[in-house]
Amino acid sequence: MAEVPEVEIIVRDLKQAVVGRRFVGAEVLVPAAVRFTSPPDFIQSLTGRKVLAAERRAKFMLLTLDDGQTLALHFMLWGELQLKPVGSERPPETLVVLTLEGNEELQLTDTLGYARVALGPTALLASQLKLEELGPEALDAAFTPEVLAKLLRRRRSALKTVLLNQRVLAGLGNRDADESMWVAGIDPRRLASSLSPSEIIRLHQGIRDVLEEGLRLRGTQRDLFGVQGQAKHRRNVFGKTGAPCPRCATPVSHLRIVGRNTHWCAHCQPADGAAIEAPAQTSLL
Repeated sequence: MAEVPEVEIIVRDLKQAVVGRRFVGAEVLVPAAVRFTSPPDFIQSLTGRKVLAAERRAKFMLLTLDDGQTLALHFMLWGELQLKPVGSERPPETLVVLTLEGNEELQLTDTLGYARVALGPTALLASQLKLEELGPEALDAAFTPEVLAKLLRRRRSALKTVLLNQRVLAGLGNRDADESMWVAGIDPRRLASSLSPSEIIRLHQGIRDVLEEGLRLRGTQRDLFGVQGQAKHRRNVFGKTGAPCPRCATPVSHLRIVGRNTHWCAHCQPADGAAIEAPAQTSLL
C-alpha cells in the first residue's frame, strides 16, 4: 500500500536518478490514467522537457519541468513507478511509460488501474489538484505537538476520521494512522477534541515514529530501482483483526469508521482515555 513512506522513497530516488534529465517521449497505454491534459497533449507537452526538481506533497509526486509546468503522479493504493532500460518487459498492469534521455524509461503500473498522472502549468495544476488546501506535512520539522493540538482542538469527529482528512494533516494514510494511534495508546474512536495535552504529545511522537521507521526500511513496496522495501504492510495492528496485540496479547479489534477499516487494541488503547503505561519499545514494523 502506497502511503507517505513509500511515496517519499520514490521522490528521493527521483531526485537521485531523474532530476536533470529530459523526457524524450511518452506512451499512454491506459488513457484514463491521465487526469489532464488529454493523452495526446500530455505526450506532446512532456516531450523534450527537462526535470528541474522532485518533491512530495501529501501522496503526490511533483516533478518541476523547465517550461513552467509540473508533472504530478499519484499511486492511489497500489501504484508503483520503476526506472528500467528502454525495451524492458512491461507488466500487463502498465498504465503510462515516460521515456528519458539515456535510454531509460519510467513505467507507472497499478494492478488495480487507479494510479494517475497529470501535467500542466504549476499554479494551475496546484489549483486543480487542490494542493493549497492540504494540511501540514507530518514529516516537516514545523509539525510540532502544538500544531497538532491546534488541528484537533475543535474537531468533533472520531480521531481516525480527522487524521485521514488531508485538509487537516497531509498524507497520513489508513495503515499509518492505525499504527500511530497504537503506538500512542489512543482509541481511534475518541473525539479528536477530547485528547489531553499528554495524549497529543504521544500521538505526535507516534506519527513521527511510524513514518520515520517506514522510511528507514524504505517502505513496503519496490523502490524506483525495483528493490523491495523491508517494512511490513501488516504491522502491529493494521490488518490483523483477531491476532494478539504484540504489546499485551489482547485480540486486535476491527471496525469500519466512515468507511475505512480501523484496527486497534482495546486494552492498550482504552476507550475512556484512561492513562496507560508508556508504550513498550516494540518494533513498530
